[in-house]
Amino acid sequence: MERESLLLKEKIKELEKENSMLKQQQMEINKAKELYLKIFEEFPALIWRSRLDKMCDYFNKTWLEFTGRTMEQEVGNGWAEGVHPNDFDSCLKTYITAFDKRQAFLMEYRMKNKDGEYCWIRDFGRPFYDLDNTFLGYIGSCYDITEIKNNELSLIELNATKDKFFSIIAHDLRSPFTSIIGFSEYLVEQVKENDYEKVAEFADIILQSSNSAMALLSNLMVWSQLQSGRMVFNPESFDIATLIREVTLLLKGLSEQKSIIIENILPTHAFVLADKEMISTILRNLISNALKFTQTGGRISISTVSKNKELIVTVSDNGVGISKDRIDKLFNMVESSSTPGTQKEKGTGLGLILCKEFIEKNKGKIWVESEVGIGSSFCFSLPTLVEK
Repeated sequence: MERESLLLKEKIKELEKENSMLKQQQMEINKAKELYLKIFEEFPALIWRSRLDKMCDYFNKTWLEFTGRTMEQEVGNGWAEGVHPNDFDSCLKTYITAFDKRQAFLMEYRMKNKDGEYCWIRDFGRPFYDLDNTFLGYIGSCYDITEIKNNELSLIELNATKDKFFSIIAHDLRSPFTSIIGFSEYLVEQVKENDYEKVAEFADIILQSSNSAMALLSNLMVWSQLQSGRMVFNPESFDIATLIREVTLLLKGLSEQKSIIIENILPTHAFVLADKEMISTILRNLISNALKFTQTGGRISISTVSKNKELIVTVSDNGVGISKDRIDKLFNMVESSSTPGTQKEKGTGLGLILCKEFIEKNKGKIWVESEVGIGSSFCFSLPTLVEK
């Protein structure tokens, strides 16, 4: 009996020891779980977890801080409210297809952040298993790749711009020089043969081609300086009304060639805060375009109006006008194209690209209102500075 009692006590001690070990192990497991949960919470990636029903039941602290929403708002399908409408269908399809096949997936989509702005997200999702290899659902980690995406888009745009730039040089710059060389050769032959009948006509064509080439070279040089960051931005207060009159006077020869009247509807003074050289380039391009696309005997008007803290300058013509499908492409380097003027004047469309970039550099906006056969009005705004 005594021996059985001793054996029982030893058994109890052994069970207590095992129980103590199990408790210790459970404490260690709980600590490990807490540690892993803390790691998930503080991890810089946006982490999510979903159950067998494909619904999400966990989002880490980083995710909630990014979206500015609570766990209650995000769980289930709540998180989908922040996905961009244009990306939602493809995002959901990728997730469900991978889930059903128990496969890892990688997808990119736009999601709204706490400031209400859409950011590009790269989402890595993987099937999640228990220690006994039981499938529990999915776990994923997301990263904000907006900067990377913007750089990719900028690179695509830069490449397209470069291609357009070389296209302009190769095609549009060659055209006026071909005319200059060709008609110069005719001119030499005519003079050698003492046939002066078409000398004036050929000389006029050479002059127009030379002016076209010079205008194109000027715009190309200015645009190149702007793109490379070599152009100095020097905003100052100046009277744009006076500048408009000066630019109009410079283009008087072109207007007289087509018998086009340029009417300045301007106040005595109109002060703006901008880079004077840039604004001069904008005015030259817009008025030259108006002359180009206005029929002989037409009319161009230039006016200004003050609105809030801006001055709006409008260059209007009663020329050929612009179709609606072309208006949106006018200020796009990749999609812009040249249209011959009323007297077959050549161009590249680069001038309007310059205008847009210069206006935006000066914190203004540029837009156009036009109707085919009626005419066009190119408008741009600039910040004003009250004259002291």
